[in-house]
Amino acid sequence: MVTPTTAHTLANNGLGLVLQDQEKFEEAIKHFDKAEELDPDYIYARNNNIEARKLWTEKQNKLASVENDMGFLPKNDPNLTVKRSVVLITAKFSNSQRQGIEVGTGVVIQQDANRTLILTNRHVIFDGNEQGENIQVEFFSSPPTGKVRMRRNAKLFQKTPTDELDLAVLEVSGKLPEDIQPLSTSTTINPAMPIQVIGHDAQRGKDKSWSVQSGKIIVQNQQLQISATALKPGYSGSPVIDSKNRLIGIVYARKTGETKNFAYPISVVKKQLSIWKITLTKP
Repeated sequence: MVTPTTAHTLANNGLGLVLQDQEKFEEAIKHFDKAEELDPDYIYARNNNIEARKLWTEKQNKLASVENDMGFLPKNDPNLTVKRSVVLITAKFSNSQRQGIEVGTGVVIQQDANRTLILTNRHVIFDGNEQGENIQVEFFSSPPTGKVRMRRNAKLFQKTPTDELDLAVLEVSGKLPEDIQPLSTSTTINPAMPIQVIGHDAQRGKDKSWSVQSGKIIVQNQQLQISATALKPGYSGSPVIDSKNRLIGIVYARKTGETKNFAYPISVVKKQLSIWKITLTKP
């Protein structure tokens, strides 16, 4: 049932998208703000608002594409090396279920001089059989006011046929800063072992991108159950990291109404990658 609040939320979000396409970012932001006020849990208004603010910053400051962001890196972040391997993924949708920007997480799994492969969940860039448009990946840094993080266009490289096994690989062409490297992997998984999950939690008025959640492995089989606090939608595709900063799993979406967090163990991921003839840079 569509309530008046829901209708007004969708109307403001839709108008914001129209204005954003016209590069009227200030006006678009006002409508996204209103949509968030009406329904703080409507993730597309939140995602669209964040995207509009990035575009507005670029326009205000006449920013060109960031080619190297090494000058934006924080000096005292103990998780810097791992965070540089984790990306924020955006894809644009315009259907009844997804109205605007979808946000997810990915992790670098292969890199050479002019190509980088990034692993994520299929549903981050697909809604059923519909592929999102304008897929981009954003890399971790802490830019000063008036600057934005480095972003690159990405294209689909491989995907599973359905979300039953919810995996996809994106390809980014061109040279990246040398410190952006794949993580080492490990198939050693023990019940109750401590882990960390790095992903993106868009909260109103706050930048919770590259948030680190601590937890433990609860179940071990063809899937991992992890005890981290209920992960937000932006954590789809997030890496599960062990105490030695090795990749041991990939988070995938919870079913509607489900409160538990699940991940594919890296052994399941590697099996699918081998079918695609993708070799991990750091096996």
